[in-house]
Amino acid sequence: MITILLFTILFLIIWHYLRDLINYYKTGDPNENNQNYWMFSYDFKDNKEHKKYWNKDVQLLNQKKRIRNKLIFLLYVNTLILFLLTNLITAKMMILIFN
Repeated sequence: MITILLFTILFLIIWHYLRDLINYYKTGDPNENNQNYWMFSYDFKDNKEHKKYWNKDVQLLNQKKRIRNKLIFLLYVNTLILFLLTNLITAKMMILIFN
């Protein structure tokens, strides 16, 4: 049970670090803010002016969006692991209480 608690604390620290990193790593999209940091970049509508994909600025923006999307995916995986760990903790506690 101690190892599960330690892993839960570790993944909570990783979750907090990923959240702060995603908030810090802004791509320049006007739709991004601190409330929707967990959304992928393709959840936002594209501006009509960014249709020229060979433009250097658009390529840099797309690269930043890809990196940010990878960080958000890691945040989702981390959240899933935290959910499983908390379920495991509650199951262990219920076993201890009812036995």
